Amino acid sequence: MPSVSPRALAAIPAGLAFVVVLLALIFVVPPLIALVIAIVVAGLIGWYLLSRASELALGALDAVPLQEAVHPRVESLVESICASFGITEPQLYTVDTDAIDAAVVGRSDDTRLVITRGALERLDRLELEAVVARELSLFGNGIHAATVMVAVSKAVGPLRSAMQERLLDGRRLARADVEGVQLTRYPPALASALEKARAGAAVEHDAVSCHLWMVGPARSGVQPLLVERIDTLREL
Repeated sequence: MPSVSPRALAAIPAGLAFVVVLLALIFVVPPLIALVIAIVVAGLIGWYLLSRASELALGALDAVPLQEAVHPRVESLVESICASFGITEPQLYTVDTDAIDAAVVGRSDDTRLVITRGALERLDRLELEAVVARELSLFGNGIHAATVMVAVSKAVGPLRSAMQERLLDGRRLARADVEGVQLTRYPPALASALEKARAGAAVEHDAVSCHLWMVGPARSGVQPLLVERIDTLREL
């Protein structure tokens, strides 16, 4: 998860836009007018990135709404976990891929849970419950910032890699598995799900959204090594 707030992330491209607009206009119009225009442009960019972050992240994940009643098992699991732990029930999305993976995006009042077709079809009930619990445990734990980072990564282009390397906190990513199994109290189920994910295909690479996935693209360099995560869960 990012180590800074959503607003701080949105301020990066907004600040860049401010500088570019100001330098472009300061010799063309009066300095005060150039400053006002630059502030307005920067503010609009920041507002857009914050308000549209969820949709931009879902697009980067290639996620579409999960059709109601097509996968009643996951709907039941989500409803049960949310009711048991007082978690706001999210909207459900899926990605059409054989890979076993999941992600969560949004903010506290607008949460979205993404589960791949591979996970829905290939995980047993305990494994799927463990994956759902892991993702739901992330709500309120930097997910809004992680969602905004997708939008910001798209905006800053070539600066994305340096920004992600500096701002993504690998320790928080590693702790997510442990925090997730605190809901189910059964670490072997998540370990088994991760082993199945490791043995199968990975989601397609999209550099701006790698940090959102539970497993992520192979060799993305973002998520902790699966072998280490599985070993940690086996030791719990």
